[in-house]
Amino acid sequence: MAYYLAPISLGLGDLMVSLPALQALIATGQPTYLVSRSPMQEGLEERILGLAGMVREIDFDPAALGKDDVFYNLRNHPLQTDYVWGAGEFELRYPGYKITQVLMGICADFGINADYSSLLQLPFKRRREVENSVVFVPGSAGIVKCWPVFHWLELAERLKSRGITCLVVGEPDRSHIVEECLNNGLTHIETPSITDALDVLSSSRCVVAVDTGLMHVAVQQCVPTVSLFRYNVMFQREYAHVRSLSAPRCPRECTDIEYGGEPNKVVSYDSFEPNEKRLYWESWHCTKEDWSQRCMASILPSQVQAAIEDVAALAQMYG
Repeated sequence: MAYYLAPISLGLGDLMVSLPALQALIATGQPTYLVSRSPMQEGLEERILGLAGMVREIDFDPAALGKDDVFYNLRNHPLQTDYVWGAGEFELRYPGYKITQVLMGICADFGINADYSSLLQLPFKRRREVENSVVFVPGSAGIVKCWPVFHWLELAERLKSRGITCLVVGEPDRSHIVEECLNNGLTHIETPSITDALDVLSSSRCVVAVDTGLMHVAVQQCVPTVSLFRYNVMFQREYAHVRSLSAPRCPRECTDIEYGGEPNKVVSYDSFEPNEKRLYWESWHCTKEDWSQRCMASILPSQVQAAIEDVAALAQMYG
């Protein structure tokens, strides 16, 4: 008998929010395998204690499983397939639901005893050089989720004036936002692998991040985290070590694009391309050319600074 689990979607963040379900299956003592939906979900296998292995979804045939084996496809559930999360119909049917409540409901129906009340950290290697630093994660596959560069720069100046070191994690060759932050003088700490990123985030004093996979890594690792969201806060996670700030609702011309497709209807993926997430987040852009007019610009550096002070209990850093 073995268990196989495919995360709620194909991103790194989707793996992170599905991790309590995977860990619950591992805890049963039965061999448990991760069914990876994209390259973004690979690289952490050795850090997921007790995991028996990983198989790519494109190579996985549920019909070939043994009679006692069980495949849990977290996408194949009405909470996923019947609604576009954040859309009006979903909000009316499930008021206040966020990703944690969705996954708790799916796990309950699948008989997975997942504990979302207390996160189980992945093991990491301590990075002493970042212990007293605030780490910025500005980049995202979806440009609409990004915070303006000028806000990152102001936040860095605010923290610097209090003697706090700020470091940027991200890929400047893949993210214009990360590139511009570095071009304007912010310090980059390279993380060539996802395990390097895990180690850096886990070792930091605090993480400030947009709604992206590495933000969910920081949350999973119980690092004090300030997360910056668009108005759609489905992936906000409510824990004592997290503070979330959100922008006002996007204008109609943006939300029409956002809810114009039916990504919820896809329950499995038949390709394994690195850029597959473009099917959704990289397929549309903010209708405002001027960054100062974009919804995310409404979240102010002063608000983020206050959230950092609140969540991280930065008494030692602030003297």
